[in-house]
Order: sequence, then structure tokens, then C-alpha cells
Amino acid sequence: MPCKTLTRFWDGERLKFAWACQETLTLDGRARPTAFTWEGRQYRRGLDGTCKEILRLPGPSPAIHDAALVTEEVCTGILAGWAERLQRYGYRCGNWLARLRADAREFRSIYQSVSILPPDQYRSLVFQLTEGCAYNRCSFCQLYRDRPYRCKDGAAFAEHMGRVLGYFGAALPWRRGIFLGDANAGGLPTSRLVDVLKQIRRCFPMQERDGQGRARHPLQFERVSCFQDAFSGPLRSQQDWYHLRALGLFRLHLGVESGSARVLRLLNKPIRFERLSEIVRRLRQADIEVSLIFLLGAGGRQLAAEHVKETTELLAGLGLGARDRVYLSDLLVHPGSEQPDIVPLTRQECRQQAEALRQALRFAPPPRGTAISLYDVRQFVYT
Repeated sequence: MPCKTLTRFWDGERLKFAWACQETLTLDGRARPTAFTWEGRQYRRGLDGTCKEILRLPGPSPAIHDAALVTEEVCTGILAGWAERLQRYGYRCGNWLARLRADAREFRSIYQSVSILPPDQYRSLVFQLTEGCAYNRCSFCQLYRDRPYRCKDGAAFAEHMGRVLGYFGAALPWRRGIFLGDANAGGLPTSRLVDVLKQIRRCFPMQERDGQGRARHPLQFERVSCFQDAFSGPLRSQQDWYHLRALGLFRLHLGVESGSARVLRLLNKPIRFERLSEIVRRLRQADIEVSLIFLLGAGGRQLAAEHVKETTELLAGLGLGARDRVYLSDLLVHPGSEQPDIVPLTRQECRQQAEALRQALRFAPPPRGTAISLYDVRQFVYT
């Protein structure tokens, strides 16, 4: 029989409770629940109040997971159960649930939805320099359909940063690095990005130096990253990239999706491979880390072999290094985006395609070679 005890652990950033040696509750520095289990089920709760149950799919492959949205009523009921449990052990929960509802409303007043982040940026402090996507016509992407594109000016961005810092408060020490949202902040004019990076530097003075003499912040806030497309706007000069790197831009995330021109036409993604190669070359020359995102299952079964072959050839020719990374993310088919002649891949087939790409590329394992990781957008909530 499991022990009916409650244990507590504080790691300096988050408070964790364990009940009966198996159920857990994780709270951030302002008592916001970020992850919890209840009756053997696993949940994640975002700062905006969104809650997802994490599900393991049956089948021969290990660790294929899905996520299902949980209603506010169900989430509140589970957290009420945790509150009762904590109170039995002397913890004063008071109006905790009401405070969580108010907290989620405050988050939504500061941010548009944080729709997605690259996996290495899940702990980032997000500043929404831009909202939405300037292109917003990729057939596979529904993340920014709910908002018009805009970029904050200097005063609006400064106000946004102030509200973000006030909101996180005592929960800030868990964050690592800064991410500039939304979809294509890296595509802004260099002069605008320079101003923003200078604003960030003024907000977060550097307090130490690394082994190479570079200024550092204890929460790695000298490290700024963002998304950028590889097809719009003028090609940024090498000198501009050097300047941005000196101000803190350390990683750029490029959604490439496929090395096949036919697959990209299906996705309505207008990438030119010569331009992409030049962007990557200039980023690496400027010591800016490169993160490339590709879609598993793009092109369906009809173009699967071509997708793997031409994606492999593209990646092999980019000269990626040990600090760069490749993300493989399942193509999600949304209602209205189906293409009648394309048979989608199953989750199992997507995993097989990921393995085919790994085998074809034969990158040395990290830390000597480029990391290749799965990127599951289904499970994401900004915690």
C-alpha cells in the first residue's frame, strides 16, 4: 500500500509536493500550479489558465504522447482537491483558486496567447515584441489566425516589459533566457532589433563574466532568441549579424519544414534554399546558434520518400555545428487544411520518418554533433 503522507521540496525556483509517494503538485514562486497529477492522470497548466492532460498513446513505439484540453471546471475541481489535501496538513490555501483565476486574467491582459515556443525556450521569459505572423498563410499553421500582425513601438514595448516583470515577480528566478515573440520577430529591420536588444540590456544589467569575458546575467537574460522566416525582407548583412550578436542575440529559430520544393508548395511555404543556406552561413559566421524546424509527415505518404531524401540533402549541405540543433515536429492536419490527394502519416509513421532522417544524416551525437530532437506542439502550454 502507498504511504499516505505529504512531502515538500523547494529547489530554489519551484515548490513541489508529493502525496502518497506518487501524486505530485508543482508550484512556481507565486504559487501558480504548473504541473500536477490526480488519480493517476498527468496535467500541465499554463499561465493563461489553459490546462492539458498528457496522454500516452498505446502502440509498439515507446513514449508517443498526446494532449487533451481540460475544461476550466475540471481543472478547478482537481486543484480544489489539492487545496483540501494541503489544508489537512496545515497549509493555508485561503482564496487560492480565486487568485488563480485573477492571475490568469492578468496574464491575458499582458499577452496575446503564447501559442508555441521552441523546446529549448520553454523556460524563457517571453516578451511579445510582435503579435501574430506577418505572413500567416502557411496551410499547416493555425497558431496566429486569431490575431492581426503588429509590432510594438519603443514606448509600448517598454510598457510591456514592465508589466511582464511585475507579473512574474517572485517566479522570475525559474526563467532562463529571453524569447522575443511572436512568429517572426527576427525579420524586423535591424535598426528596430538593435533598439529592442539595447532596451533589454538596460533592463537586465550584466552582473558577471563568462570564461571568454562576455557579460552574463544570472538568469541568462543576456541570451535572446526568436523565430525568423527564411523568405521575407532583405537579406541581412554579415555586419548586422555581428552587431546583433554583440547585443545578445544568440539563437535564431527557422521554420524550414522540408527540403522538398514540392512539399513546400503543398504547405504554401515560399522558402528559397539558396537564401536559407546563406542565412545559415552568416549566422554561424556571427556565432549565432541555428535552430531549424522540419515537419514529420509533410507531403503525406505520396511524398514521404522525397521529403526524407531532399530534407537530408539540404541539412547535410548547411554545415551545422555542435551548438546548432534540428527539431522534428509532427505535421498537424487542421480542419479545412486537408488535401484530398494526400494521405497523412500516422503518429507511428512519423516516428519512423524521424528515425529515417536520423539514420540518413548520421550526425555525431551531442555534444560533438548537431542535436536532433522531437518537437511536440500538442503538449505545449506556457508555464
